[in-house]
Amino acid sequence: MLSYYNTSDEIKKSGVDTAVIPIGSIEQHGPHLPIGMDHLAAKTIAKGIAEKIGALLYPSIPFSTCYEHKGSKGTLCMRPITLYQVLQDLVLNLREQGINKVIFYIWHGGVFIAGPAIRELNALYDDVTVLLVSEVTNNKIEALFETKGEMHAGEEETSLMLYLAEETVRKDKMMDAGFMPSIPRNFLNYVPIPKISKTGVWGNPSKASYEKGKLLYEYVVEEAVRYINEAFKVVESCK
Repeated sequence: MLSYYNTSDEIKKSGVDTAVIPIGSIEQHGPHLPIGMDHLAAKTIAKGIAEKIGALLYPSIPFSTCYEHKGSKGTLCMRPITLYQVLQDLVLNLREQGINKVIFYIWHGGVFIAGPAIRELNALYDDVTVLLVSEVTNNKIEALFETKGEMHAGEEETSLMLYLAEETVRKDKMMDAGFMPSIPRNFLNYVPIPKISKTGVWGNPSKASYEKGKLLYEYVVEEAVRYINEAFKVVESCK
């Protein structure tokens, strides 16, 4: 695996044609997780993916769109149009260098603008393939967790942080932070999570564990790599 720790000469000599760019978010994650949770998860999982496929790993973009956390202290958000242009600029820059396979790995589930940005790039540039890998799941991942229908800072994300950076989890606060709103996810188009959940959580972190987090990390990397290989294979077969 190559990364931003390598020199330009080393990258050039390698002939690498695939890049992985993680995207996270800086936003509230309840009283028990750090605001950088999505950033930490994105960059770590993306590294695991890049190692498996032999890609060039770039540093995580820590900021993205997270209007659904408006009103929470410490949260930083950019406008969708800004992120749209950032993603397109990065891909076109890599294209000029002969890196024509780009994978955006996104941990934060609210980056809806990424889909249209990537779809347009694939439509306009036949010599580039851009993949969006986000909210990866399969039967093994779903079977890990007791809480169904959770979405934010619950059993899944808390478990992952217990594995990736246990020292950042406020264990004394995670036991009472659980909250499961009775409304569907798409209502976040109208009202932010802090207005809906008294703790900023949408799930049950009290069910989290280090062991679940370790398996989650392994399964997500495994499933992401499977999806990436399948997607590139399909694209190649259609040329």
